[in-house]
Amino acid sequence: MDSPQAARSTSATLDAIQLMLRDLHTRHDDIRHRAAFRGCTTELLAVQQELVDYLLTKKSQLTGHVDPVSGATRNYNSFV
Repeated sequence: MDSPQAARSTSATLDAIQLMLRDLHTRHDDIRHRAAFRGCTTELLAVQQELVDYLLTKKSQLTGHVDPVSGATRNYNSFV
């Protein structure tokens, strides 16, 4: 059985992952404007997608759940 310390650590990590996912799904117009000005909007969205995929994978590992949706079919930038 996991120790209370390990459970708290996992819980804190899951909370942090959830906060980062929320932030990555928040529209940051100032950053998008900078990316457009620098000509790297596509790259910005690709990096955002990679981060979301990584965080969802990490979250699944910590919770012991297998994500039924493959990374190839996920696209969290499609609403952009």
